[in-house]
Order: sequence, then C-alpha cells, then structure tokens
Amino acid sequence: MSLCASEPMRVPVIIAALAIAMTFTNCATTPAPTPSTLDLKITNGRIVDGTGSPWYRGDVGIRGDRIVAIGDLSSTPAAATIDAQNRMVAPGFIDLLGWSQTTAIEYPQLEPKVRQGVTTEVAGEGTSPGPNRPERVRAGERWATLGDYLDELDRRGAALNFAMLVGASNPRTMVIGDVNRVPTATEMREMEAIVEQAMKDGAIGIGSSLIYVPAMYSSTEELINLSRVAARYGGVYFSHIRDEGAKIDEALDEAFRIGREANIPVNIWHLKIGGRALWGRMPQIVEKIQAERAKGLDVSANVYPYAASSTGLSTLAPDWAMEGGYDDFQQRLKNPDDRARIAEALRAQVERRGERGIYVTQIYGPRELDKYEKKFIEDIAREMNVSPQEALMTLFAASMPSPRVIYFSISEDDVRTALRQPWISIGSDGGSPTPQQRAENVAIHPRATGTFPRVLGHYARNEKLFSIEEAVRRMTSQAAARANLRDRGLLREGLIADVVVFDPDTVIDKSTFEDPHQDAAGVTDVIVNGVPVLRNGAMTGKLPGRAIRGAGYAGRQR
Repeated sequence: MSLCASEPMRVPVIIAALAIAMTFTNCATTPAPTPSTLDLKITNGRIVDGTGSPWYRGDVGIRGDRIVAIGDLSSTPAAATIDAQNRMVAPGFIDLLGWSQTTAIEYPQLEPKVRQGVTTEVAGEGTSPGPNRPERVRAGERWATLGDYLDELDRRGAALNFAMLVGASNPRTMVIGDVNRVPTATEMREMEAIVEQAMKDGAIGIGSSLIYVPAMYSSTEELINLSRVAARYGGVYFSHIRDEGAKIDEALDEAFRIGREANIPVNIWHLKIGGRALWGRMPQIVEKIQAERAKGLDVSANVYPYAASSTGLSTLAPDWAMEGGYDDFQQRLKNPDDRARIAEALRAQVERRGERGIYVTQIYGPRELDKYEKKFIEDIAREMNVSPQEALMTLFAASMPSPRVIYFSISEDDVRTALRQPWISIGSDGGSPTPQQRAENVAIHPRATGTFPRVLGHYARNEKLFSIEEAVRRMTSQAAARANLRDRGLLREGLIADVVVFDPDTVIDKSTFEDPHQDAAGVTDVIVNGVPVLRNGAMTGKLPGRAIRGAGYAGRQR
C-alpha cells in the first residue's frame, strides 16, 4: 500500500478498519489518468476524503456508480460537470440510525435527509420491516421476509441507500409474542433460524431496542444466542441498551458481555444519560467504554447532537404494565389496583425528568385531544385540572398507538463530552418526514432534518469541538466501518460514488423544536451511486438508492 507523503500515518488504520485493500495513488498531486469521458466530474473542490486528513484541492471523476479518478482532471472530458466553487467535497454521510425505511417505499425522495448530505441510512432499531409471521402478512404487514423488503426497495428505488439490521424483536414476536418469558430450547432454535435467514437475505447484523415490548423481556443469553448467528455471517450488534438512566452501568455491561460472548462488534445507539439528577455522568460512561476498548472489545457508540430525546410516551410505563403490548396496557388502566400502581410509577418518572421535561408532540386519538399536542405535560395537566400522572393516563387511554413525546432530560455538557470522543459516530434516530407531515407541521424532533449539518456547523465550525475534517470522518469512514460497509465512506478510486458537496462557512441546521420542518442549509449537491439527487440546491427527482446487503447475502456473486 502506497500513501502520499503528506497524509498522516493514521490513514492506514482507517483503511484497515474498513477492510479495503487497494493502492492509494489518487492524491492531489497525482497526474490525471489517460483522458476518457467521465459520466460526472466535480471540479474546483476542497476534497475532504473521509480519513480525517486535512482537505486538499482536486477534482473527482465518476463513471457509472464508481469513483474512477481523483486529482487534476482539467483535461479529462465529462458528460456533466459540477463546479464545487471552492466548497468541500466529501463522501456521502452515513446515518447510523435512521427511521426512513418504510417511508421510502411511498415517499422515496426523502428530501429532508438528502438536504443534510445523507446518502445511506442504517435502520432496524429493535424491529425491521421483515421477517413477519404469515398471518401478520395477511393481516396487513407487507413483507414476509427481510429479503422481500430489500427486493421491493430495489424495484422502487429511493434517493438514499439503506442497510438493514434484522430487529431482535422480530424473531421473538414471531415465535413467542409479547409475553414475558424465556424461549424453550426449541423456540430458541427457531428464533436463531429466523435470524440466520435474515442474514442470508442481506441483513448487516442484528439490532436490539431493550426498553420496548417485547425486547425488554429478552434475556442476555437470548441476545447472545441470536448475535452468535449474526456473527457467523459477518454481522454486527447494534443496541438501544436496556437503561439510559440510573442503571446505565448494568446496561453497558450487558452490551459488553454480548459482544464478548458472541464475538461480534458492538455499537451503542444514541449514547446518553437521562434524568437531571444524573447530569454530569458522561465522563464516567466514556471512561467505562474506553476501558473495554483498551481490553480489545470492539465497541463504540453514536449520538445525535441534541440535548433532548424523542420516543413513545409508553416508555414511561413500568415494564410489568406493558406485558402483552399496548392494548393490554390500556386494559390495565381500567383496573383500579393496576391503575394506582401505574400512577405511582408515572409520578416518579415525571419527577425524574423535572419541570418541562416531557413535551407531548403527537396524540393518536379523538380530535378533541389535538389541543394537547405541542405542550408540556404540566400545561396539559393544568388544563385538565388533574395531576401530571393522571393527565398521562388520560392520554394513554385515548391514544392508539402511544402518544409521541420529546424528553428534555439530557445535559448539553454531556452531549459535548460524548461528541468529543474519537470513536463516536452520528445517528439521527429520525426518519425523513413525509410531505403530509411537513404540510401539517406535525411536531417532530428537529434531528430528523438537522442532525448532520448541526454537527458540521454548530459543533465543528462554531463550537470547535473538532475540525470539519474530523466531523466528516465520524459521518463517513468511521460510520462505514461500524456498519461493515466496505465500499463506501471514503473518496477513493474504485469505491462507490456517494458524494456530498457543502459550504463549510454556511452549513447549519435551521430546524428547531418549535419549527422542526426547516431544511438544513449549506449542502448544495448530493450524489448517490454516481447519480445526482441534489444538484445546485435543487432535487433532481432521481432515485438511484438501493439496498446494501450484508456479507452473508446468499445471492451475492462470489
């Protein structure tokens, strides 16, 4: 492997992490190749190649879906040219936790994500579009297998690529349901077979979300068994860990154990510490993860760059009350004894999050409840003339599914501490909002429209937590390494042409909690698999995105 003398010696480490074996001769000083027509040429750019190295001036040449040349391409003809006008040219950003996988089927343009520079989403937090039991498919679920979903995505096309984890909840739902019990030996083998088939269908690994039904009932041993199957097919284990509050140490220990015993890389989704009494603990959490890394465990994490989270309101309910699913929870609210126990648990949750810590965004019930959307629970309780816990139970009883909320329970200092760590990548934990949601100004978390420009503009440029080049590395080569995406994440000859052009002086998120549907600024051009989906600030309507299938894909040509 040969390197340009000006590149730092950490470049080989990055490349090794991506398992890309090639000779790097495409630096700024490299002579242009013998002229032959390119499909697309990006000129006059400051190249940020994804390794974290300083930018350099050069052009990028694309033919088909591959980068074929980087350097001085002034004499090389091209069918189309993008003049970067001194803006930065980088690999497309990889969202390590997105929720656009089902939206993409009906609304494949995914404009809010494209305008952030995202070219690939990794999805499958806890659940994935498939596999599903046959009776559930007959009842309305669309995909019997994960392969069915990936094939349909390829048929329809999308503006982004998608890499899917098989949800650890899918086999549990298919075999056991939403009940709190361990699988029998026969059931465990059946669940393992489901994961095995999903890996052969193209899953890149397995994803768990351990605060939701039915995953909260999964034992560590069950998750180890499923992860061992994924590991045999080159998979990874991504997890929304079991606790992000007072018991986070135990939750992290569980993730570490799964990684060790299943011999699988671990990534912790949206690392955070919630609850105002726990603010300031992120340095200890970071130290705990770093200690495992020092021992040789392949573990890292991603974050979203906001001091607020968003999820279903039912996460406030005690685990026992959620057994059987949300329907059963609503029935328990009708039992006076159960209701009293639930009320006490909710009171403690409200207290833990503090005043104006719970913001209700969406209620799926009678229209008369719409007036409680976009309000804090204290204000709703005041309008109902009840306690906050009673107000919560009223919303639970009337809304199907659970209302959506934003929790303002994270410290900004803890967010910064996490972001400073070199092994932290970025995941929005947001789906691209639909055109209808945007038209109706539905309350959503601004991370869905602003995550990546916020990292570049607010934290890198303005706060100077790290350089622009380092921010790009977190979003590209490091993210690709965590998801085992071997042909993306770097601007290198021979790799897939996922490319973003952005202005480092103007890139910024513009969405807020009050007005979350504002598109980010500063990203001018986005190329996916060699095809522009954003050109000079305008969507092109092209849908070149495709399913990225994992190493175990049975249909892969070898």
